[in-house]
Amino acid sequence: MHLLLNNLNDKELLLRIRKLQDREAAGVLLSRYSHLLVAVSLPRLSSEKTAEEAFPALTRQLFTRLQSAYGKVSETIYEMVQYYFHKGGKTAYPYQPTTPAAIQRLETRVELAGNNPIEKNAIAARLEKAFEALAADERQLVTRFYLEHRPLQELARAQHTTTDKIRNSLKHVRKKIATHLMDEAYE
Repeated sequence: MHLLLNNLNDKELLLRIRKLQDREAAGVLLSRYSHLLVAVSLPRLSSEKTAEEAFPALTRQLFTRLQSAYGKVSETIYEMVQYYFHKGGKTAYPYQPTTPAAIQRLETRVELAGNNPIEKNAIAARLEKAFEALAADERQLVTRFYLEHRPLQELARAQHTTTDKIRNSLKHVRKKIATHLMDEAYE
């Protein structure tokens, strides 16, 4: 199994870690990036934080962090080590990233829904409820971009602004919807 996992790319390994809680996939990623973990950590080791206490704590935090990590594994490792040595090493981050977790759970529900019409209707109802919670201008922006498939340049011209501001507005709206879905899940 280890040989098969070695042939998978990082994205597929992260997916296995997230969905299946696969410790063996985490081990493959750790062995793949152990040189980076050591290279970033060695200059920061001191008498206060020795290698005997730093590396076990870092590997535990790395496994926890990989379960919700998005993007490049190398960046995740680098940020985690920086935070560990500068902020005391209690957790990998001062806060848990709730927005990616909400997005991940929704993506998993959509994948599992497949051809199940009841689950699809439940997801659609949750999205409609989150959509109703948005401001009118945000709803209009989402409708024009995602449903009417209008390009960013056209939306920017209509609002007399830049495409970067429109792109940032869309990111903000996506985060708002994800946090609304997250809040709804905890109610």
